[in-house]
Amino acid sequence: MQDDDRTILLTADLEKALAAGDDEAVHAALHDLLLYKAVHPLTPADLDIVAAVLDLGGRGARTALKIVYTSAMRQGTLPGDRDAAAVRLRAVLERAGDDRTAVRHALHLLAVLGDGRAVVEHLAAEGDAVRKEDYLSPVMAAVLTRSDADLAAVQAALSGRAAEEIRAIREYARDPDAYEERVRMTQEDEVEIL
Repeated sequence: MQDDDRTILLTADLEKALAAGDDEAVHAALHDLLLYKAVHPLTPADLDIVAAVLDLGGRGARTALKIVYTSAMRQGTLPGDRDAAAVRLRAVLERAGDDRTAVRHALHLLAVLGDGRAVVEHLAAEGDAVRKEDYLSPVMAAVLTRSDADLAAVQAALSGRAAEEIRAIREYARDPDAYEERVRMTQEDEVEIL
């Protein structure tokens, strides 16, 4: 059996499981795709089917998010229907709660999809709970730089630690290398003091 035929069978299994509403079969089909994609990258059409699982929530959605994230970040493959994927990723952010991995993956995927508005809206919604480490990555820098005025407004609306976190995010977005060098130098200075 050729790789393309195997992928078609795996995505067909996923579509059948989704249509049947069988969460266990959905998770099993996703797990097979996760294993298989290591040797044969998924196509944008395959990722559209996987992204549909994000609507379900739970364990299947976490696995689907992992598949879409790794396909985007490691292989550069995004779902074919990017608008639908962005809508689903926004819903993931709303449901993620304290699951920082899901939040980080969804934010990074939204950044890759060019949805800076969703990234900034989520940052603003986090308020005092904002964590800069979710936003300090090269994939986020470009989308955050384009949204600097919006970030400045969010920063101005907050105070204390949250405002400092957003200041650091904005600083990183402007020049990631300079930011990382400054952090490294600060850490070295702190070690010397000890």
